[in-house]
Amino acid sequence: MKTMTSSHETLASPHAQRRRNRWILWTGRILLGLLALIVVLAASGATYQMIMRAGDARRYPPPGQLVDVGGHRLHLNCVGQGSPTVVLDAGLGAFSLDWGAIQPQIAPSTRVCAYDRAGLGWSEPGPSPRSPQQFATELHDLLTNAGVPGPYVLVAHSLSGKTARLFASQHPTEVTGMVLIDARHESVDQHLTAEQVAAEGAQQQRFQNMIKWMARFGLVRLLWAPAWPRVLPGTENLSPETRTAIGVLQARPRQIESALAEGRARADSNTLLQAPASLGDTPLIVLASAQSVDRLPFWKEAQQIMTGLSSNSRLIVAPCGHAVHFEQPALVVESIREVVDAARTGQPLKQ
Repeated sequence: MKTMTSSHETLASPHAQRRRNRWILWTGRILLGLLALIVVLAASGATYQMIMRAGDARRYPPPGQLVDVGGHRLHLNCVGQGSPTVVLDAGLGAFSLDWGAIQPQIAPSTRVCAYDRAGLGWSEPGPSPRSPQQFATELHDLLTNAGVPGPYVLVAHSLSGKTARLFASQHPTEVTGMVLIDARHESVDQHLTAEQVAAEGAQQQRFQNMIKWMARFGLVRLLWAPAWPRVLPGTENLSPETRTAIGVLQARPRQIESALAEGRARADSNTLLQAPASLGDTPLIVLASAQSVDRLPFWKEAQQIMTGLSSNSRLIVAPCGHAVHFEQPALVVESIREVVDAARTGQPLKQ
């Protein structure tokens, strides 16, 4: 018996096949067009980045001076007049421009200096490990070689809190006050598991890789200034020009490698800090982030431990995130002024 095929099936099959072929053809063309567009945009972005990078030294000159500290030079930017000298020390991977909302407000009342650790900002790379003890040594050499007289009020954010405490313990007669801004304490490191330490390192690596990728195609220059305030609250207190400069300098390979090196060595000096050196009655204000206190294990206790280093101290919990100097610049400025006044007059801090 012969099998009969309906005329409908005979006619429909070639038509359906042609429709599928056309759909595949147009889909392929669209995908190829999108791929070509991506290639063109990537090539244009990379070319734009190369052209702009060639002029970065002219567009973003160091606002301060480069000072030799023994084989490499660090950038130091000092403004204002008076004593004590306020020294601003940014957190892990950050540099002098991060103090753009703070330094100009302190300058009318006393000398205030912001600097870049080795490999960050305008500073040249320095020796390893990039540990808090190495930072403290280089900072002292920087201030000495630059002829910046003490005594100093040290203002330190995050990881640099360790640097400030080491500096004060090793040069106690040169430190007349301190403001610690959501500073990291060695006890926090001790309470982290190996998995948590690895997770922190991986998070930092992801952030730096993202910056590196964005920079390669010119996206940091195009997007950093307008987008950063939405990513990191409080950075709208910095000028767009400062935000752009931070983005451009932060995206350089040298900067990225230096930031990662700081992260790897952040606990290397913990043994030096475990025997707490008393600050006596040196004026000390500890500014803690409410967000850090709520989210991070042992952070509140760590802030209280640091407050106890001086008999003339106060702990303030700021209603903001970790970057208190971005989100609450007025609070940071007021705290610095209060410590400076207490250092000058010998009067205790307000409680």
